[in-house]
Amino acid sequence: MSNFTPEKPVNVLYCEGNTDGTIGGSFFSLLYLVSGIDKDKYNPIVVFHNEHELLDQYSEAGIKTLVIPRPVPVNFKLSTNGILALFNPVLKLLQKSINFIKFFPLTGIQYARLMKKHNIKLLHLNNSIIRNNDWMLGAQIAGIKCITHERGINKFYSRMARYYARKLCAIICISDAVSQNLRDYNIDNGNLITIYNGIDPDIVKVSQTEQEIRKIHSIGSEFTLIGVIGNIKEWKGQETAIRAMAKVIINFPDTICLLVGDTSQGDQYYNDRLTQLIEKLGIENNIIFTGYTKNVANYINIFNVVLHTSILPEPFGRVLIEAMSMKKPVIGARAGAVPEIIDERVTGFTFMPGDDVALAESINLLLENPATASTMGENGYKRLMDNFHISVNINKTQELYETILS
Repeated sequence: MSNFTPEKPVNVLYCEGNTDGTIGGSFFSLLYLVSGIDKDKYNPIVVFHNEHELLDQYSEAGIKTLVIPRPVPVNFKLSTNGILALFNPVLKLLQKSINFIKFFPLTGIQYARLMKKHNIKLLHLNNSIIRNNDWMLGAQIAGIKCITHERGINKFYSRMARYYARKLCAIICISDAVSQNLRDYNIDNGNLITIYNGIDPDIVKVSQTEQEIRKIHSIGSEFTLIGVIGNIKEWKGQETAIRAMAKVIINFPDTICLLVGDTSQGDQYYNDRLTQLIEKLGIENNIIFTGYTKNVANYINIFNVVLHTSILPEPFGRVLIEAMSMKKPVIGARAGAVPEIIDERVTGFTFMPGDDVALAESINLLLENPATASTMGENGYKRLMDNFHISVNINKTQELYETILS
């Protein structure tokens, strides 16, 4: 580590670019990082683009936050018939041009002024090289060093994303799967670094008892509970869990699977599709949508098994380490970073994404063998402490900061 010893804490600005109204893992990853960072060296300021449920937790951690709404895009009303419809292509081009200027150079200038005002020395973007490009421009204009997290495994990178990928001081990949995907798309300027997401088991607190959670959802004590933690999105694969449950209840009819997570307006179609599937399979009494919860630990605490069901490669899978922090056995879809987290048959099982038969078999095995499930939970906790503790994440991130700022 370098001898980075500033006379006073350096101002670091963090930006969470998610604006779809849901609170995902990136919000929590950022909260844990800025809460634990060395305040003698760094003064974190966090920008969000909308109000959300976690703002109070950031405040309680002593973190200054700013809420800066995104600009509203221009939408011309286009004609559907008549001679005015001939002008639609021109209007579309004009609309696209105005929105580009509004969302890129103008907001970039605004963000540059903001960073100068707050004497920012490092901009840390919390999402991906395909997002927050206006912030990257702002840092470029202001002459401020900039890094970004890469939390996605994407299949397309625009010219602008590729341009800024070369300009950034570092791209923090949350798994080797993420960094390998960037290399597969020829995005590697020697600035890729893998730093796993982390969690501190000591701050994972249960705020509601099992009896309270069961009462909220009218679940009797005779039912065994398993569940999927994650916002209701098609790529999160809750459908696989539902199809697996239709097979699990053949042997374990008193099992209920809880789907814990929020549904954004854009994902309501998927929620509706899942509801129709549940009715078609006749398992309405075995599946419960809980909606958003502030504290997922309350639900993990009551699960015998925690499921991860993404049908696309998972960039990381925060729910897996959250479950491991509570000594729960996990079953995860074998793609992306999941094999980096789950030690097969030691801390849990993996299955091919979308394979509900294999998922059901693994669930049955753990329900049939509670001693095996308990041992896997203990092994998972040990693996977490060695590889995915938040202290490891913070130390590596601070080492990166010190290298850049020195």
